Amino acid sequence: MTPTPDEFWNAWHTEPALRELAERWLTQPAGEWTADAEDLYRLIDHDPDRALKVIFCAAQLTAEPLILANLAAGPLEDFLGRHGEPYLDVFHALALRERQLREVLDGVWQGSMPKRVWHRLEILRQSAFS
Repeated sequence: MTPTPDEFWNAWHTEPALRELAERWLTQPAGEWTADAEDLYRLIDHDPDRALKVIFCAAQLTAEPLILANLAAGPLEDFLGRHGEPYLDVFHALALRERQLREVLDGVWQGSMPKRVWHRLEILRQSAFS
């Protein structure tokens, strides 16, 4: 059964391993590829639900603009490029009410993202940021 948007957003409150992985990613040295980054990218490839939960956790655990930009330009862009389509409704529901997610989405570029996903995010960003 697919988690609800709230279950994706709040999973780290009940799954300490998600928070641990997000904290390790957040505290990796800037500009360095670490095992923690590899762990998150491995999840993106093999367990997208869990990867999205970690990404959402990381977005909630920091307000640092540079770190949020790195989250947007790295794991989130890659996630959306590989798995964005089935998760668009989750992003839509959460971005309308979660400021942290809107801030991270504002730093996402199209990259390898399919046009349909990118266009939906553009529409969402325009309505959420208006």
